[in-house]
Amino acid sequence: MTPLYFGERSRRLFGLYTPAHATGGRARGAVLCAPWGAEYLRAHRSMAQLGKWLGEAGVHVLRFDYHGTGDSAGDMGEARLDGWIEDVQTAIDELKDTAGLQRVTLVGLRLGATLAARAAAKRRRDVDGLVLWDPVVSGREHLAELRDLHAQTLRTRGLSDGASELLGFPMNEALVQDIEGIDLVNPAPTWPARTLAVVSEARDAWRALGAALPPGDGSAIESIEVQPAWLEDRHTGAGAVPVKLLRRIVDWTVQ
Repeated sequence: MTPLYFGERSRRLFGLYTPAHATGGRARGAVLCAPWGAEYLRAHRSMAQLGKWLGEAGVHVLRFDYHGTGDSAGDMGEARLDGWIEDVQTAIDELKDTAGLQRVTLVGLRLGATLAARAAAKRRRDVDGLVLWDPVVSGREHLAELRDLHAQTLRTRGLSDGASELLGFPMNEALVQDIEGIDLVNPAPTWPARTLAVVSEARDAWRALGAALPPGDGSAIESIEVQPAWLEDRHTGAGAVPVKLLRRIVDWTVQ
């Protein structure tokens, strides 16, 4: 695993590149698009494990932080979804250049899946597969869930809400409006011919997503009932590592 900074000087992004183990087959690559905020922290172990297993399966992998998040440059107070979609595209270019690839697969979790879908629609010639893992389909529903959890956390700790943040992560009003405007299926983006939606629990929004995927053998929605990686486990304080779901993503990526 190699840490690196990439992208324009004014928008430096931090990433971790995992080269593929030699398999003798054609070279493959995957850009992993993380969730945002508290879900990023909870899912960190799962994203790292997924990158490791993809590498062992012969896939070049790039994980990275969006501008203003993690170890990337920038201020979270200036974050916008369009900018993060551009960051995904920058990561596509970086992995292609680093590993000498023609096309890559995008694998996104939660908000990262939504960003990956938008980036894939813009880079159809460069993306040969898309994995939507427990994607955010409705931005309004996503924010409502985060706000409810934020309020519960404050009540539990006896704190008052005096800042523009959600679960300890600052949000500017423009970003709030960006997320509120997310509707992944109306209209649906131009999906890659191979698109897998894999979900870990039953939700109406995900049923609507399944109906919006392109017909044919290349795309599907699959339900694998496991503890979601992006929710806090009350015993460990972190997210679970859903081995069965991760293995399915790896197997699908290398098909």
